[in-house]
Amino acid sequence: MLVNFLCSRDEQARRCRRSAEPPTIPKLYKNSEVLAQNPYFSRALQEYRENKTSRPSRAAGKMYPDVSRAYFEAVHAVLTQKKSAAQAASELEKQLQAMLETSAVKANGVIH
Repeated sequence: MLVNFLCSRDEQARRCRRSAEPPTIPKLYKNSEVLAQNPYFSRALQEYRENKTSRPSRAAGKMYPDVSRAYFEAVHAVLTQKKSAAQAASELEKQLQAMLETSAVKANGVIH
């Protein structure tokens, strides 16, 4: 019963207006009240269907500031011609993998 309530159209619309959490009901992406609070939802469903991600906040979780900074620094290094795009991308990939491994160790308490 609780699950039915939490998944209901009205409850999802209410939560979308308050927390900016995307709904699971596609019609809510066109709801004027929801869009008034979250205008970017108008593109979100289409992007989801095309397997696009607008930003890695959910995947990065609490590490989002670190991930964002690493990405920013890599882009900045390319724009200021301190590194080639290929070099910056390669180093960023290694840095992000290390962050993920560190995060997994912290989450699981397991050291490989």
